[in-house]
Amino acid sequence: MRILICDDEQEYLDTLQSHVKEYMKNRSIVCQIIATANPVSAAACREPFDLAFLDIQMEGMDGIALARKLREKNPKLALFFITNYEEYQDEAMDLQAFRFFSKPFNADRLYSGLDKAMEYIDQSCVELYLLSDYTVQRVLTDDILYITIEGRKTKVQTLKKSYFVRDNFTELCQKLPARFFTRFTNPFMSTCITYRPIPTRSCT
Repeated sequence: MRILICDDEQEYLDTLQSHVKEYMKNRSIVCQIIATANPVSAAACREPFDLAFLDIQMEGMDGIALARKLREKNPKLALFFITNYEEYQDEAMDLQAFRFFSKPFNADRLYSGLDKAMEYIDQSCVELYLLSDYTVQRVLTDDILYITIEGRKTKVQTLKKSYFVRDNFTELCQKLPARFFTRFTNPFMSTCITYRPIPTRSCT
């Protein structure tokens, strides 16, 4: 899991990073935390983030603009905004932020918000254990087209590429949201397939 913390006030940047590290450590969640006071450099990161804490008023780029940039790389990004300025809250709500924190922020409220964010991230992403190099690949469930068994190996086909994984087929299927995926068995082949129908688009 990749986490971004961006705040141009070093005191709050360090405090928030400390709280997030403690939360993740207590729940045995492996993560990479990028903490920076520079929103422009944060926007330039090539790898997408799963979770972001953004100050709204920053020099170079405000938190709203940064959030839009980050969402281009991961539409499912879980967002938290840090602000004392109510005039920004309408724009932040359009980005479906989880919480707004005022400075100084309350640690209990932070942990409660993180609990909600973890539930959301767990539902929107799935971790794959790759056969090729034994690494972990995190993919969006929205990007999965289907999962099948080929030559006794579990194959995951996404919008961009296919993966052969170490995951057990049945256990992997159980991680997927049932309302979007359907499982069926081909009676002529020992192949089970889980697929996600691509929604049709209407034109006016």
